[in-house]
Amino acid sequence: MKFKYLAFSLALATCLSITALSSIAAEPYARPQPTEPVKAANMILGSAQPVIAVPLVAQTRDAILKEAAVVKALKPDLIEIRADYWDFIEDTDKSVVMLQDIKNVMGEIPILLTVRIKEERGFKDVSKEAKFAFYDRAIIEKIPTLIDVELAYGKDFIRAFKSKLEGSNIKLVVAYHDLKATPSANEIKRIMEQEISAGGDVAKIVVKPNSEEDVLTFLNGTLSFRREHPQYPIIASGSGNIGRITRLIGGLFGVDLTFASGVKGSNPTQMPVNVVRQVNNIIYPIE
Repeated sequence: MKFKYLAFSLALATCLSITALSSIAAEPYARPQPTEPVKAANMILGSAQPVIAVPLVAQTRDAILKEAAVVKALKPDLIEIRADYWDFIEDTDKSVVMLQDIKNVMGEIPILLTVRIKEERGFKDVSKEAKFAFYDRAIIEKIPTLIDVELAYGKDFIRAFKSKLEGSNIKLVVAYHDLKATPSANEIKRIMEQEISAGGDVAKIVVKPNSEEDVLTFLNGTLSFRREHPQYPIIASGSGNIGRITRLIGGLFGVDLTFASGVKGSNPTQMPVNVVRQVNNIIYPIE
């Protein structure tokens, strides 16, 4: 609870500072946005406010459908389907039916499809064969807006997978997670450059800040990438309690999406949708 009020205080202070500067500047403040945002329905990944994404993390079919209905009512900009939570993910036919049923519930809300590997905070081990058989079918059906693949698979594999997206209008998110530490700002930028070089349309990185200085290092890294590669959207955050603030202020440093919790988050430091939306409206006001 204390963090909620701290976050609002920081957000308000930031907003007031920006407002004061805007009053004497020729143009109002605008956060650093990508020149080539990803657009789907009413979502723009790279707009004036960071996109609010809510993960679905239920495990059984009935629970997934109930969670989807609750999350839809929260009106997120995007949902992330964390299919590595599903107890039937190794069954491609059942998984594709589930994906389509979620799409039917969500209507026009865009979908980020993710089967996270265990080594990067996936819920459980999912075979590579099952993961990409599921992805292949999802592409054929053109269900998701974005698909997530880890940088750990390597450039050649990712580029071969990216070729399957041609003509589908599905964008590729290439992701990297450091669960223990925060690399240097230059290394963060380099990792994101590798993600784009491998075929990513969107670069994603999550790190573990262990000090306030790490938070600044992380934000410097994302901003450096935005400055040097302004066309690409960024998904990024710092995990843990120290890194939680990045979920609110990351947009000031080039981050275009923040995850918030619906029924349950995929990370314990994700905050409720209504809290994140209020802070977004303070830090990134839309005229």
